[in-house]
Amino acid sequence: MNPLFSAPFSSNSVDQEQYDLNSNDDEIDEDEDELLMNESDDECEDLVTPSVPTIEFSRVPSIDLEYVNRWCGKAVDVPCYDGGEFLVGQRFNNKLGLSQYVRQYHIERNQTFKTTESKPLTVTFKCSRKPSPCDWTLRASNKEATNDSFTIVTYKGPHNTSCVVDAPPLDHPNLSNGFIAKHIRTVVDADWGVKISNLRANILTQFNFEPSYMKTWHAKQKAMADLYGDWKESYALLPRYFQALITTNPSTVVKFVHKVGGPSNVHVFDRVFWAFGPSIRGFEHCRPILTVDGTHLYGKYKGVLLIAIGVDANDQIYPLAFAIVDCESIDTWGWFMDCIRKHVTQREGICVISDRHVGIMTTMNKVGGGWTEPQAFHRFCTRNQASNINTKFKSNELKLAFLSTACATQRKRFNKGMQKIGSLNPSAKVLLESIPLSKWSLCHDGGHRYGIKTTNNSECFNGVLKRVRFLPITALVKATFFRINSYFVKHREDANKRLLEGCMWSEKVTEKLAENVKRAAHHKVTCYDARRGLYEVVTGRGNRLGSEVCRANSISSDQYVDPFYSCGEYHGSYRSSFHPVPDESYWMPWMDPGPDDGTILHLQSTHRSQAIWEGEELKPLTLRGHMKAFKAFKVPEAVLTYVNNIQFQGITRLCYVPLDADLITALVERWRQETHTFHLPFGEANVTLQDVAMLFCLRISGRPVTGSSEGGWQDLCVRLLGAIPSTKAIKGSKLKLTWLHDNFQNVANINSQYQLHCHVRAYLLYLFGALLFPDKSGSTVSLIYLPLLENLDQIDDISWGSGVLACLYRNLCKATKVDCFEIAGPLLLLQLWSWERVSIGRPDIVKSRVPRQAGVAYPLGSQVLTGLDPLGCKWLRVQRGFKDHRLGLVVIRDLLDKMVELQFVWQPYTPSVVQHLSPICVQDQAEWTVIAPLICFEMVEWHFPNRCTRQFGWQQMIPEMGNTCTRLHGISRKGDWSGNYETMHQESIAKWENRMSKIVEPGLPFCGLMSFDDEYFEWYNAITRRIITPLSQTVNDDYEDHHYYYPTAADFQILTQTSMVTYNTTEQMISNMPDDIPLTQCAMIEKMRN
Repeated sequence: MNPLFSAPFSSNSVDQEQYDLNSNDDEIDEDEDELLMNESDDECEDLVTPSVPTIEFSRVPSIDLEYVNRWCGKAVDVPCYDGGEFLVGQRFNNKLGLSQYVRQYHIERNQTFKTTESKPLTVTFKCSRKPSPCDWTLRASNKEATNDSFTIVTYKGPHNTSCVVDAPPLDHPNLSNGFIAKHIRTVVDADWGVKISNLRANILTQFNFEPSYMKTWHAKQKAMADLYGDWKESYALLPRYFQALITTNPSTVVKFVHKVGGPSNVHVFDRVFWAFGPSIRGFEHCRPILTVDGTHLYGKYKGVLLIAIGVDANDQIYPLAFAIVDCESIDTWGWFMDCIRKHVTQREGICVISDRHVGIMTTMNKVGGGWTEPQAFHRFCTRNQASNINTKFKSNELKLAFLSTACATQRKRFNKGMQKIGSLNPSAKVLLESIPLSKWSLCHDGGHRYGIKTTNNSECFNGVLKRVRFLPITALVKATFFRINSYFVKHREDANKRLLEGCMWSEKVTEKLAENVKRAAHHKVTCYDARRGLYEVVTGRGNRLGSEVCRANSISSDQYVDPFYSCGEYHGSYRSSFHPVPDESYWMPWMDPGPDDGTILHLQSTHRSQAIWEGEELKPLTLRGHMKAFKAFKVPEAVLTYVNNIQFQGITRLCYVPLDADLITALVERWRQETHTFHLPFGEANVTLQDVAMLFCLRISGRPVTGSSEGGWQDLCVRLLGAIPSTKAIKGSKLKLTWLHDNFQNVANINSQYQLHCHVRAYLLYLFGALLFPDKSGSTVSLIYLPLLENLDQIDDISWGSGVLACLYRNLCKATKVDCFEIAGPLLLLQLWSWERVSIGRPDIVKSRVPRQAGVAYPLGSQVLTGLDPLGCKWLRVQRGFKDHRLGLVVIRDLLDKMVELQFVWQPYTPSVVQHLSPICVQDQAEWTVIAPLICFEMVEWHFPNRCTRQFGWQQMIPEMGNTCTRLHGISRKGDWSGNYETMHQESIAKWENRMSKIVEPGLPFCGLMSFDDEYFEWYNAITRRIITPLSQTVNDDYEDHHYYYPTAADFQILTQTSMVTYNTTEQMISNMPDDIPLTQCAMIEKMRN
């Protein structure tokens, strides 16, 4: 069984089930309240009586007692002779059939036996009468290798008369729960909720023995497992069933949530949400109303079934969405309603009717959750409210008064009802007035309820599923599928019939209109202004004013009926069809994308890859860099000369390059916050301090990029930039890049050292905002970096390379969240890293875009000036050709899924390349493999080169797990936080300063490719996310080969299925081989098996 979907809920005790089974609570209150559907519990069942066969979930209208009571285990070829005794030569289909026959033989005669021998080909039974058994013996064997039949070869019987028990006990020792399960199977199949007491009575009638409650309960569980699968195995089967369901019904939504648990820290089932595609499409034609409710499951494991029900044009229930959770809570209700809002309906103004459960109340009041007004309107079930009042004040009269008041459609009747409530109990009136009237009063509702007062439609459907709630989880989901399909078939036929008959409105609305016309027959109407629709109506009998006005003035009443009641909308609700799910033998093996071991990737449930696998269409991230601004800045020559004499000389050579949003997004989907690495199919890789030095020519050695954020930004600009930004140019610590551009670029005269230093600081600040530390604003740079530039002589003492890498790590971690839609940071570094190492998405350098300098050698084949430039310049100022151009995110993501190690360059920085770069690039190479925190003000991100040692030329070993300090990700500069980051992160700063004490020591040389049976790969495949692209993924039509596209996950499935077939074939060949084969062939066979 796949541990990912092992059973999560604790078992119901037998006492609990006994209580549930004997309970008379049908969860539908049959008091004087008007039921919306006006149908009893049995009528609700009839709503979904299949009009087409529904496999095992067809209801059995009556039980054939003869079929129930007959013994199914005999199946003998030779009939019993007189007296029902066994005979030598008598044959049985299999050993189990023989055993059942022997067991029933002894139960009917009140005698006992025991099995003294049980081998694959023989079995022997003997009398077990104590203290002195008789000679009764039965021995049978399998004489035919072509089948499983057993033939009696020895029989000594019958038993002695002394073997009969004089006073039979209450329970026969040979009456096992397995034997009972065979006899009650048909009864359980006909009624899943049959009481244990009824089953015990049934056994007593058949065999004159009444088994214990526990034995009968276990027998029922076995019968249920035989019919609908084992309870635990059902959890393992569920994802495969949903996978097959989505394959044939692709618009169906399924969302799993799992949790880490157990001694092995595996992922186990926590909850599941599902909504069938036809229901989702059809709900667009229903009124914007949902009633939600929860009902307990009665099976072996505890749980709650959450249900969301709509109402169709004919005032009938419309099943929409389901979820199985462990309990009703703020968390589970919030998750359920969030799934509905994100994946089922985004309609504005939807009305949700429910009880006052704290989980629902919290969800509906959560700002930004999509359920607050005017996006949605929350209303209370009046019946539930009335029950609460009766419970609190112990007054049935008060309860009836509340119901009358809540259902009043006229204000005067409402006010009269409130006065009556106040006279009965003033405290009750005060309590009701403290609740917003729109939540429970029909006349204050604003029409959002459409007159629906209760959650009876949800509870009515609970009644439909009452027996289903006894089933294992996969059988329960199957039951909802088959029953809702039958429901759709029935009402689709009804809707088609009314359309063919030319009816405008649904049946119940037509009846309601006729009733209104009849009630309005005695009204008197006086017209005052027909154009404005101004009439006076004096009622006679009845209270339907509108109908009489329409009749008296020859006005069609159809214009006053909501279109949601029309036959067209009725038909639209059930137009979409369900498609059959193939038999289990045709299901593909379950594709588990991993991780199998959840101890490392413990944030998987909130990762982008999880949402993608579950079918969400996530668009490429919006890239919030400022590279275009960097391109536009014209640097004065004196400033550029000064900057080239410090460590930023390589950065000044970089230039604008368009960023590839699809490539960067695909990389983000493989970034893991837990390890600070990219998880690729063949191992982990990362942007390291080595990459920052090589691509950006930045120093690694030095003190961290940190300081204080204590305000005084205007004064700081005056002191270090020599200018005062306007109020429009500065907001808090954010300074507009356009202000730096307009005031400091291309200045003709710089007359003093102070002016030069101000211009250098302005240019470096511009570099920080546009290239090294860009934020999500799109147009500003933080002045928090400016104090670090105060003493330009000490600027080389700062580890700018580690600060840039910390900024990249932090933005990658943020972007992995499913609710993040944009990314900032030094994205040029990430893209250049990918172009250097990953062949997918890498452009070809066609030619230089600018003339090369005469007499200058370009050994790297581009614009890299020997001894001056970083390697990143290789990809700049050149014309690039994209072989993967316009593939899009989906295709690049899938190419990374099927990527092999040969498509990744582990060591691009060869000696022949490094010798032509700036000396700064290799100046700090001793610090490239430090395991230390990278610091950039509020950002603290750990550097783990031990997880990607192949990038440094060493064999990869299983790395020690380090803590990426996810707690620190909650620290940000939002709200212009004022404080000293040096004090806040002093522990991390101390670790950075002592970084050389923890460095990755050189290992075995890495040559070529690692073997996939390496110990590292066995570990890595268990802890990683193997596949990102789901099986259901498609591509846009503009992709050249979209007709032939299928995701890599399909290849893995085919490989898995082929491997299973190959393994089974090999095992069958081995089993058919003789025992006396040579030893050399034994070795070959063992190799085949492995």
